Amino acid sequence: MVGKLTPDTMLSCSRLPAMMGQSPYSTPNDELAKTIDAMNGKFSTWEGNEATELGNLLEPIILQQMVQRLKLDVLLMPTTPFAAPNGIALNASLDGIGGPDAQTTIHIKTDVERGIYLIGCDELAITGPGVLESKLTSSPAEDEPAPHRGPIQLQGCMLCAGFQWGAIGVLYRGIELRIFVYPRDEAMIGKITDLCADFERRKVSQDWYSPVSATDAANTWRNGDDTAPPVELIPESIDLMEDILTAKELIKAAEATIDECSAALMEILANHTEGHAVDDDGTAYRVRWPMRNYKAQPEKVTPAKEAYQKRAQTLEIKIIDKKVA
Repeated sequence: MVGKLTPDTMLSCSRLPAMMGQSPYSTPNDELAKTIDAMNGKFSTWEGNEATELGNLLEPIILQQMVQRLKLDVLLMPTTPFAAPNGIALNASLDGIGGPDAQTTIHIKTDVERGIYLIGCDELAITGPGVLESKLTSSPAEDEPAPHRGPIQLQGCMLCAGFQWGAIGVLYRGIELRIFVYPRDEAMIGKITDLCADFERRKVSQDWYSPVSATDAANTWRNGDDTAPPVELIPESIDLMEDILTAKELIKAAEATIDECSAALMEILANHTEGHAVDDDGTAYRVRWPMRNYKAQPEKVTPAKEAYQKRAQTLEIKIIDKKVA
């Protein structure tokens, strides 16, 4: 509700899923580049979208519902970040802090009818404050939230705040609230601690992570230098290039097969748009060759664009000297 509280020059708990390869939106190299840019005075200009805006608006309501369902007595919404102890380079921006009063112990168990799911144990005794995180998603309801929807972030928040439990309230498709309660997981916190130390080393030396895809590699090493001398590749590189060339030939063969078989089926269908068949074991098939409708469109004039460069996401491989035995 108060906006971003943590600096981009170091990791925050919301970035941990990406650092562990569990985010569909960002990679470890994306996060490392973001921090290196921030260290050089270049900050992200992204200000969110409608989904994040609605998430902020509904956050107090989700947190209040979490407090009521878990029968907590206290709800705080911090306006300052929490720094991890022992010099660990990690900050947390907590949506809320909730818990029973000092004389009360609350025993949490899974209660599907009330939308409460205890993860990691059969029963949890709550005797102190815990982290409360609010999430909003258009995804269908889950019995355990996806890793990027709070579980990893929550453990980092517990590390930073020094708490022994936490809960994530996920409002699914605007109509179903599920509350996932977690105990502190020291094994995960150990992984987070090691990850933060490695990240600090990498951001200083600009030691990039191994890319997770060709797109990630193109984004990471985005500034190709045409004046740089060729690289003497390691022997394993030859195997990689041969695998790519072989795969491309397989793709060509597969595309040729698809085209040939499609033409034969189209000849059988002729002007019909659908056909049916059943093979000897009873498997039924349906093939459709539909008409596509396109709306009329006005003539468009493509606006001028300034020249720019972008690293290619595919490699050009060619055998330039083939030795024949």
